[in-house]
Amino acid sequence: MEQSVSLERRRGLDGFQLKFMALVIMTIDHIHYFGSALTDMPLILTLIGRIAAPVFVFFVAEGFAHTHSRRKYLLRLYIGGVLMYMINTIVNIYFPLPGGMIVMNGIFTTMAVIVIYLWWIENTRKALRGRRYGRAALYILAMAALLLSIVPVQMLLPVSPLAVQLATIFIPSPIWCEGSILVVLIGIGFYYCRNNKRALAIFYTAFLGVALVLQCLAAFDWEVVASVFFMWLALPFLLQYNGKRGRGMKYLFYLYYPAHVYIFAIAVSLLGRP
Repeated sequence: MEQSVSLERRRGLDGFQLKFMALVIMTIDHIHYFGSALTDMPLILTLIGRIAAPVFVFFVAEGFAHTHSRRKYLLRLYIGGVLMYMINTIVNIYFPLPGGMIVMNGIFTTMAVIVIYLWWIENTRKALRGRRYGRAALYILAMAALLLSIVPVQMLLPVSPLAVQLATIFIPSPIWCEGSILVVLIGIGFYYCRNNKRALAIFYTAFLGVALVLQCLAAFDWEVVASVFFMWLALPFLLQYNGKRGRGMKYLFYLYYPAHVYIFAIAVSLLGRP
């Protein structure tokens, strides 16, 4: 019996293998995006790219569950998001892309938002178990306030566009982060389903199905259908996860993600100049 369990744990893909695969797929997606500023690119490239984000989001949930310091983990993601928003602005000013396209990559902020909400949800549950209802209410109010922060920020737009820009940089909102609240909810669901592959499959399939139906009721678009389907194709890879971390190099993604984005952006900007 012990040998069977051991063999079962060795099957599948470890965390490093899955994240490296997602890294390659993400690069394909960004080749499509930045290349589109110069010429027509095959749609299949960006559709394939839809697989990457759910994989990274899953490992944010895993990271939150296993990190030795949630505070440092969150701070690392938050600082990465703030720096990228700042560098995005600089690159867009000095290396504008052809056709009015802009650099707007900011998945670090989305990951930070997921961690914030997971942390607050966990603290709310602990407070409720300890019958500290006032503390639980404060966490619930904090989650609502962060979600609704878009309202006062939008009210500032006619008065001070600069204040709005600064708010989008420094406030980790689930509304204006990359992927918006859809990706944040997926991250939260992944966290609570991560140890049960059947629950993970049911949650992810049902969630995307509901999101697709709502989108199609608003405006049917075959490209949206294809995009959601390719997002769902991340699931077979996630189900292959064997629970092992794999090789180290935890800073590979933190460095590669912004580096390749700005290399692509600057190269396309220079190539697109008359």
